[in-house]
Amino acid sequence: MDKETFLSFYEKAGYKVIDSFTYNDIKLFLIRNRPKTVYRIIYIALLLLLLFCVGFLIGRLWHEASSAGLFFEQIGQCAIFTLLGCAAIIPIHEFVHWLAYKNEGAADVRFGAIWRSFAFYAAAHNFVADYYAFRRIALAPFLILSGLLFLLLLFPLPLWARIATLAILLFHLISCGGDLMMLSYMNRNKKRGVVTVDDVDNRWSYFMEK
Repeated sequence: MDKETFLSFYEKAGYKVIDSFTYNDIKLFLIRNRPKTVYRIIYIALLLLLLFCVGFLIGRLWHEASSAGLFFEQIGQCAIFTLLGCAAIIPIHEFVHWLAYKNEGAADVRFGAIWRSFAFYAAAHNFVADYYAFRRIALAPFLILSGLLFLLLLFPLPLWARIATLAILLFHLISCGGDLMMLSYMNRNKKRGVVTVDDVDNRWSYFMEK
């Protein structure tokens, strides 16, 4: 189905497009619709806090290591674990989105990547999501995976593994930035009853109202 036919279906159903973006322009859309300043400050403060914790624990690791060789050996382990964890959490994040979409009743959920933006997505083709459905879909990986990583920190891990877990959590929260900004856009327009629909075939996302 081409773009015009796709939009014609919704126009006949009484919907009007109020905003849209191509998948390749998603970062421009997110920048144009950044959340309110207070939410950005809270989000950035959380990221900086995690970054400070990572740096603090690296300092502890250096202080507690009996030799420079042991320190670099543990940092090497930490780096490998972090890289593997970050690589694994990307598909897991999108799989949680897939589960959330399926739970909302979406029939055709697809995975993809926007390599120029280094962005990955799970999108439901031709599925109408209002603010409340989108909130559940957008927040599912943020809450579930961040919660699991936080719980992992409660176990008696070696210091290098604790650093790696915090680094993976930091990476994941940064990766959730797009979901949170999209949710912020939907939140600002929820009183208008705005819905979002993905045309995955033509790589467009639409925001519509009746």
